[in-house]
Amino acid sequence: MTALAMVIGMTPMALGLGEGGEQNAPLGRAVIGGLVFATTATLMFVPVVFSMVHKKRGGSATAPLEMQHAH
Repeated sequence: MTALAMVIGMTPMALGLGEGGEQNAPLGRAVIGGLVFATTATLMFVPVVFSMVHKKRGGSATAPLEMQHAH
């Protein structure tokens, strides 16, 4: 929600509206692009990598350490 609010807030800057807005438009576009990329990476890439590492270990991340060594 925070990233979405920031993207919406940066939209007028990215469009270059207002007096001298064309100078700040590239900055607004870069900020929006970075937020979209970071949000996508956080919501999709990180869980996929975690899942792959979790499967490779073969253990349960939620079990206490003592329970894993008891077997």
